[in-house]
Amino acid sequence: MSPYESCPRGLPSPLFGGELGFTLLELVVVLVVLGIMAALTTGIILNPIRAYEDQARRAQLVAEADTALTRMVRELRHALPNSVRVAGGGQYLEFIPTVDGGRYRAAQDPNNAAIEDILDFTQSDSSFDVVGGLQTGQAQAGDAVVIYNTTATGPVTNAYRGDNREAITTVGSRIQLAAAKRFPHPSLIAQRFEVVPSSGPVTFYCNNGQLRRHTGYGYAVNQPTGFTGEGSLLAEHVSVCQMDYVAGNQERSGVVTLRLGLSDQGESITLLYQAHVINAP
Repeated sequence: MSPYESCPRGLPSPLFGGELGFTLLELVVVLVVLGIMAALTTGIILNPIRAYEDQARRAQLVAEADTALTRMVRELRHALPNSVRVAGGGQYLEFIPTVDGGRYRAAQDPNNAAIEDILDFTQSDSSFDVVGGLQTGQAQAGDAVVIYNTTATGPVTNAYRGDNREAITTVGSRIQLAAAKRFPHPSLIAQRFEVVPSSGPVTFYCNNGQLRRHTGYGYAVNQPTGFTGEGSLLAEHVSVCQMDYVAGNQERSGVVTLRLGLSDQGESITLLYQAHVINAP
């Protein structure tokens, strides 16, 4: 038979080298094998990628929580003695920051009585000399002087109530007060006075999964806890927030304990920081 003649049905044609292609069964087997290999390869490739993404997410949460807590601790270390208070089940922490301080003149030199200005605690006084200069030089008009703050809740020597706090109009070697004032009690430690900013108290609070810092709302006898979204955002994805304060005594400083937990896409971290707060007014 000539190679150009038709071959019987079902027999290979010598013209095309005897190739007939894959059968359906062979194609199915190949697809199954390829699927198994793809599944194995996908697991090998994706698992390290997922692990890296989870680790990166945890690292981001740790960095966010650490930044927020570090800022809180730094500010708390400069809090006015005995001004820290906690409310709302540990969700709201308030304190009065300080920006400066120094020593007031408590006694006159008989040879310089005409030019020296003491702070008189027996009557209202509107000015006093600063002995040795201000501590940081950051005090400015509009800030306030606080002397001998002993409590954040009591009726006397309480800067929140204002009986030991008065605004400043002139800053320098002599402090001029906005109004004549009789401070209730002199400082028992080196005639100390503190300067607090015109913005007033600061509150750190947790609400709706966020940690925020709020200030500028003014002084209040009772600690405010109604903030919802006001102030600067410090951290998001907050799942754990607990702030506690243990007041100090004559032998040790007060201690603020801050516990902050963040959660995002199945990853969670919790950090605990503590800050020592000076309680000697």
